[in-house]
Amino acid sequence: MSTSKTIDRVKASDMQKIYCKCGNIVSIDKSVVRTKELLKKRVECTACRNNRISVDIEYLNSYYDGTLDEMSAI
Repeated sequence: MSTSKTIDRVKASDMQKIYCKCGNIVSIDKSVVRTKELLKKRVECTACRNNRISVDIEYLNSYYDGTLDEMSAI
């Protein structure tokens, strides 16, 4: 019996394809997609998620360092 698994040993049947805002079609764990939808959060690919988190961290660092440019925050 052969079961199809991903590189991180997740069954392919537990994955769902999503279309990200950047145009990528990626496979994500169905439970993650379901949770995001219940929370009314955007489901995004890893690259977009990492970019969004990076921007948030930079904003918070600038805010707490006192170097936040008020015009760029708008």
